[in-house]
Amino acid sequence: MRQYRWSEYLICLAPLTLLVYTSLESYGIDYRAFYLAGKAAMHNLDPYINQIRISSEYYGPVNAELALYSGWKYPPLATYLFEPLAILPYELSKNLFNLASIVSAIVALSVSIQISGRRLSPAAILIAGFSFPMLATMDRGQVEILLVTIATGATYLLFRGALGWGSMILAMLAAFKIYPLLLAGALTRLGTKKFLQSTCILIATLVILGLLTLGFTPSPWQQSFLKRASIPFDQVPGQVLAALPADSGILEGSRTVRSADARNLLHSHEYVFGFGNPLLSRHPPLAAFAGITGSLLALGANRKQSGFQQSLALMPWINVANPLAWIMGVVWYIPLYLFSFHRVKPVARFLITLPLILPPSLNISAYLAASISLVIARFYLPANESS
Repeated sequence: MRQYRWSEYLICLAPLTLLVYTSLESYGIDYRAFYLAGKAAMHNLDPYINQIRISSEYYGPVNAELALYSGWKYPPLATYLFEPLAILPYELSKNLFNLASIVSAIVALSVSIQISGRRLSPAAILIAGFSFPMLATMDRGQVEILLVTIATGATYLLFRGALGWGSMILAMLAAFKIYPLLLAGALTRLGTKKFLQSTCILIATLVILGLLTLGFTPSPWQQSFLKRASIPFDQVPGQVLAALPADSGILEGSRTVRSADARNLLHSHEYVFGFGNPLLSRHPPLAAFAGITGSLLALGANRKQSGFQQSLALMPWINVANPLAWIMGVVWYIPLYLFSFHRVKPVARFLITLPLILPPSLNISAYLAASISLVIARFYLPANESS
């Protein structure tokens, strides 16, 4: 196994230029929904309802416009996480959030390199940094990078014996998005006694989060969340105003957003237009079934690998379980990609790279990533030949 010197990783900082530029140039339409949810909560308003009728500063481009509901569709408890960020001016808040995502990824990579004997390939890190899912995540101001980093750390803790912390962190991810709970399937590799212990901790944490939601979030929020979550993304009803305020809207013939509290910025670049689950986007129960079934197959296909690696193989199936997954969700594939790049045969490296570099508009990247998780172990070199 090759031992990389730290100086070889300096090239991995190259994607930062493009990622930071993308963040500065983009309006961050997904982060806008997070920001407005926090802002609504600060003023005791329902974060799931489009509050543009109150002020043009509640304008949510693309995800809300004049619809009845806002672009916020995550569990009520998560709303409070964005109150501190909503205090700041919008552009500063957006860029700090994206910076936190980048820093979390860098820290996670540095720790991984240190504890794994420097097994991560600088080439793989460079490709992942420039990949379409990473660029799309920065463009839209999505939370996926933070979730992937936290989930990877949680599963690492589980298989290092920190059952309590690992199980609690996995459960707490569900306070933001439910689909990462698919990773609980990896608990089956812990052995009967540890599996029962971890499962009990996970369920107990979920119950506590549910009680906190019921006790500390207004009941109208809870009702709005349930209604909002049941509406397909392209069928949100409404028109809460006859027309947008004069200082808000997407400039005609462009992708430039005009708003009351930010400069004119791009609402999206071309590389964000890719679905993660186009075949099942209108069938949530079927998507859940496909995601769970695929994750079980991934566990079986990687049964000879470590429990931690099995958890990485589960991650790409999160996009299949999620009917509203987009190209940003393919960042869930990156931990498996980084972990495997140096271990697979050279001829297979291009294949496992494809989900990160194929044009998002093909709408197959997430499916390809999930499929690769089923066969990737077949491409591994013997342990003494890994480079």
